[in-house]
Amino acid sequence: MSRFRRAVHGVASSYVLLAATAVYVLASVPVALHYLDKERFGLWALMSTMAGYLNLVDMGMSAAAARLLIDHKDNRESGDYGSLIKTGWLVSLVQAAIIFLAGLLLARTFSQLLAIPATLQREFIQLVNWQCGVLALSFATRMLGMILGAHQRMDWVNYLGVLSLLANFAGQWLLFHLGFGVLSLMGGALAGTVLVIVLQTLACHTLKLFPSPGGWGRVSGRHFKELFNFGKDMFLVAIGAQMIMTSQVIIITRLLGLEEAAIWSVGLRVFNLLSQVVWRLPQMSMAALAEMLTRGEAARLRERYRSLAVLTFSFAGWVAVSFAACNSRFVTLWTHGKILWPDGNDGLLALWMIISAVVHCHNSFVLTTKQIGFMRYIYFAEGVAFVALSCLVARWGGLPAIIVCSIICSTVFSGAYGVWRVSRFFDLSLREVAWSWLDSMNTMLLFYLPVAALAWWLSNSLPPIIQLGINAVLAGPAGLYFFLRFGIPASFQNEILRRVPVETLPLLKHVFPQTAH
Repeated sequence: MSRFRRAVHGVASSYVLLAATAVYVLASVPVALHYLDKERFGLWALMSTMAGYLNLVDMGMSAAAARLLIDHKDNRESGDYGSLIKTGWLVSLVQAAIIFLAGLLLARTFSQLLAIPATLQREFIQLVNWQCGVLALSFATRMLGMILGAHQRMDWVNYLGVLSLLANFAGQWLLFHLGFGVLSLMGGALAGTVLVIVLQTLACHTLKLFPSPGGWGRVSGRHFKELFNFGKDMFLVAIGAQMIMTSQVIIITRLLGLEEAAIWSVGLRVFNLLSQVVWRLPQMSMAALAEMLTRGEAARLRERYRSLAVLTFSFAGWVAVSFAACNSRFVTLWTHGKILWPDGNDGLLALWMIISAVVHCHNSFVLTTKQIGFMRYIYFAEGVAFVALSCLVARWGGLPAIIVCSIICSTVFSGAYGVWRVSRFFDLSLREVAWSWLDSMNTMLLFYLPVAALAWWLSNSLPPIIQLGINAVLAGPAGLYFFLRFGIPASFQNEILRRVPVETLPLLKHVFPQTAH
């Protein structure tokens, strides 16, 4: 399978996983709200955030191992490939033990720091214990996913993720039905984790991605030093990113209460899913770009990355506007009116989604080059600034103020830095990277925004289900057309025309008239 086809298959399969995740969220949240009150549902949201912070125990080692495996995968007989796997696996086992012990020893301290009500502290401590146990199991076996990713077999990772979600939901539903309450969430997570471990092991064996019997090498201090030197920089980036993307729930819980945390969690469910949809484009392409970098294909790398960035930004614009038009009505219908989410929040979130796409695309590429530089401090500084600013304005401005803080900090810190680093790496002007690469998105939005705004205005006084239907049916397909026509770079349009079935060519040539030949 060619590099392009592996990348396309990886992206396509990632969207299958995201679709399954969307179905999982759509089904699991109403089920959880049926069995749990808002405060216990807020505990669930809080646990998801805490899991993200516990992941920081990784200290950037997983990202370092995933990237370094690409450098060695073409020579699996030398011993370096197997040695790197063994060394990374040993590090993961130590980290798993740390997480497990942290859950046992610090759960009560966490409950006091987060001001958990006394009536919920026992359940919270149990949740922390189980969460740390499941996360430790995942840590101990995460090298399997890294091996698959290094060989650009993210299709396997994604399809197995779908099966994990099915096991997770089935376990949750069964345990809720049997009366296990909020602990049902951890039971489902355990079932999904165990299934993935078994199937990823079989996948690596079937695809023959493990080193040959004589090529495993030994646990190596040299490889550990290589992992640590790269990982320590990734760790600082990860701390900052965690503070930026997930500390909102902790701040809201502490300053505004568990009910507001529950509202935030539900209101951002679709936002988080759609952000993942957008980010999958650069994420699933980084292994291929890293391979170009390793093999010295400089000219091809520059053109491929520019096209990828333009495509990602345009896609983000289409998704963000569609989200803003539909999310508030969807939340009302989804929760049967239990959660009310204002339109103004969605407009702010749409802007943050676009900015986050720019940040994620550029800075993921910088990390792929292994030349992290000052980025190790930029993300941390942004995280500190966001937390401090949010704590100052949360009581006064509520949830909208927290979103505004995210927009400002992402633009000023990681956004500006990512643009500068990419322009420097490819020897391009700041204006070209910061503005010219957004031209396709701006053109697309010039046509799409009026259509979406008109659909929203015409339906604003109608019942929520009709509003949602009009916005989804009218604005969404219109946005898709404008995205396909104006948002996809000409090089990708030509690639699509060369590879699609002959039957679809006449339709696509009407959508891509500038590349038809």
